[in-house]
Amino acid sequence: MHSSSIGKLISIISRQTQNYISREMQRLGITGSEYIFLVNTPDEGEITQQEICNQFELDPAYATRGVKSLVAKGLLNREKSTIDKRSYEITLTDEGRLMKPKIQKVLDHWTDVLAGDMSQEEKDDIIETLMGFKTRANEEISR
Repeated sequence: MHSSSIGKLISIISRQTQNYISREMQRLGITGSEYIFLVNTPDEGEITQQEICNQFELDPAYATRGVKSLVAKGLLNREKSTIDKRSYEITLTDEGRLMKPKIQKVLDHWTDVLAGDMSQEEKDDIIETLMGFKTRANEEISR
């Protein structure tokens, strides 16, 4: 039996993940906080900043900073929504489309590192368990 708590282990893995992603994204010329907007913008079409914020439970100000930085780097376009003038739609530039598979390769490698030699069933079980953690954490925070 291990003496570590679930929260402690998740915290350690989270920090290790952020360190790895930050290092690898720096090699690609972006920050560890910008990649999430690139990989979650569809190859064709657009997504709103708010949709990404909702999907990943991100602060809207954080999203605005990240997206504006990627626009300045020529990887994203950002325009006011024609449907909701308070919202911004983001699309990939040609450079952004080229960057996206490089980022995905980094993320896939990290998943492989964490999963090791786990079977697909074991990976699915871990994901289901973590989703339960996330749900219960959100419920507790919302009280």
